[in-house]
Amino acid sequence: MSHWTSVQTNIRDITVLEEAARSLGCGVARNAEARGYYQNMPALMVIIPPESPYDIAANEGEDGCVSLTTDWYMGYVEKVVGPEFGLLKQRYAVAMARRQAHALKATVTEETLEDGSIRLRVKGAA
Repeated sequence: MSHWTSVQTNIRDITVLEEAARSLGCGVARNAEARGYYQNMPALMVIIPPESPYDIAANEGEDGCVSLTTDWYMGYVEKVVGPEFGLLKQRYAVAMARRQAHALKATVTEETLEDGSIRLRVKGAA
């Protein structure tokens, strides 16, 4: 029996997703198989959370958006990327904002607030 669950996202840039995953301490493998309970799943990119027996499969859909699929069993993956991939999606948003600011030759400062949200300040945009 499999425990795989998929979440459709608005993520479109797999390279920025890789950056976000690495910022959470995850490893990344391209064109590999994600580990899950009982069976593995082929993926365009596999996100490998530290100290977890299960991985995250990232695959691009027909609409160009990335779906994230994992085995949530025992909370190994959730501990690293948050419920419903919330921390991973947050880090993706931060990485995208930083890239956009860099393209505008702006500087970015990042502050993590008490509630876990992140405040970005962008200065000097062209």
